[in-house]
Amino acid sequence: MMRIIVRIVISAIISVGLDCAWIENVTAQETRPRSLSDIVFFGVWHVKELKQHHNSEGVEICVRRYLEAIPPTSILWATIVLPEMEDALNARRRHLIEQMVTILGENVRIEAESFASTVPLQLEWEGMSEGPLDEAEFADKWINRHPETSIGPFLHLFMAHRLRAGYEAARARHESGLWPILASQYHESLDKARSSANPLIFCIANDMENQSYVYLQGQNRP
Repeated sequence: MMRIIVRIVISAIISVGLDCAWIENVTAQETRPRSLSDIVFFGVWHVKELKQHHNSEGVEICVRRYLEAIPPTSILWATIVLPEMEDALNARRRHLIEQMVTILGENVRIEAESFASTVPLQLEWEGMSEGPLDEAEFADKWINRHPETSIGPFLHLFMAHRLRAGYEAARARHESGLWPILASQYHESLDKARSSANPLIFCIANDMENQSYVYLQGQNRP
């Protein structure tokens, strides 16, 4: 009887662990307030968690401009409830679509849905560089296949975020041959994003660059 009880307890612990694993590394960022790039690129936190005080005037303007751009009926205003594992990935994809629509306009929705439905999002990168780099590579291939894509400015920004996450993971795992390459690719993607005439793209790019880390703390800026 005791063995059965122990097995039940172990199974319950494993189940809880799996339900929470997809946000384990993301929530490591709890040591600092939520930034604009945190909110845009991780579908975990509510937009109301954005730090709106004690910022420079430029950051305050960017945050206010972003919040004003979110349509009143957008799911980004909905209360975030941590979904079951089978629904978590779909929630991340819906979040990504709404971010693109908010930043670039309703006219990009069809292409945003096409991209978000096929990009190889993962619920947990497990501290390794492969996950974010797979997502960055997919965005790069999308741009190459669709050079006139309406979501191009966002994709350059998305690539920059994933490349920096990959860089931080490569540093943490002492992949000395990889992280210098990722640092260079990160800056290249960030510069392309900053060349956009869209003020929100520029704001989010600057916010990302100003963060001490985007995924794993203590790995220095690229």
